[in-house]
Amino acid sequence: MTVAVVTDSQTCIPSGIAKELEIFVLPYTINLDGRLFLDGVDITPEEFYRIQPSLSEAATTSAISPGAFINALESLSASFDSILIITIASTMSGTYNSACIAAKSFDKVPVAVFDSRTAAMAQGLVVLEIAEAAREGATLDECLDLANIRAKEVELFAYISTFEYLRKSGRVNAITALTGEALSIKPVFRFKDAKATVSAKKRSAEKARVFIADEAYRYFQRKGSVRASVFHAHAQSEAEELLLLIKDRVELQREIILSEFTPVMGCHTGPGVVGAAFL
Repeated sequence: MTVAVVTDSQTCIPSGIAKELEIFVLPYTINLDGRLFLDGVDITPEEFYRIQPSLSEAATTSAISPGAFINALESLSASFDSILIITIASTMSGTYNSACIAAKSFDKVPVAVFDSRTAAMAQGLVVLEIAEAAREGATLDECLDLANIRAKEVELFAYISTFEYLRKSGRVNAITALTGEALSIKPVFRFKDAKATVSAKKRSAEKARVFIADEAYRYFQRKGSVRASVFHAHAQSEAEELLLLIKDRVELQREIILSEFTPVMGCHTGPGVVGAAFL
């Protein structure tokens, strides 16, 4: 049997890798001052972060609809025997519920929906592993079992440069309640098991990057081998510095993936986010 792997655009998986592994990425809708854009389709990260500071209202996002999932299932069912949808944590978006609604109403091929309980490139790394397994002939049940294992193992750490956009989006409480408002502090948060917690409060972005690289090393000590991704929101040079710090500390299973923080995530965080996921 052949398994199609479907996910949502906030995973930040580079388009070339998604194409190579036949990962089908559904975009979120972004509202920018009344104009609607499909995440990563109608607007690139570079374009988004350039115009974000000039928006008269905070950018908003919409979950992927059941109809969008059904359209994808219809298309994929012509070429695949079964379909696995891997979504962002259900605590962060209604996308998981939309996927479940679509799966329940579709009966042409078996469809399973998996809540990754994570986001961004942590979810992306899980998706990559599942897509590789599917390409090698894993069944839908085997892909689901592997997704459960990998989602529990994956880690994500990142720091944020400004509270402005979190405050505008109404999502600031979970972070600022633990960090305070000091502008000199760079909070490093960990996203695990569907929730964000603050792991450290550093006095500079440089120290935050060292902390994340050290976390990668501690993970490597426990696991013995690591695949990793470094991601950023309009902060390429800082991301490249973090990438080098990780490479100095960790024996990598394969080359680190450098990716951009997709606009649908940047709507809530703004520019300056730098982080890493490892699995």
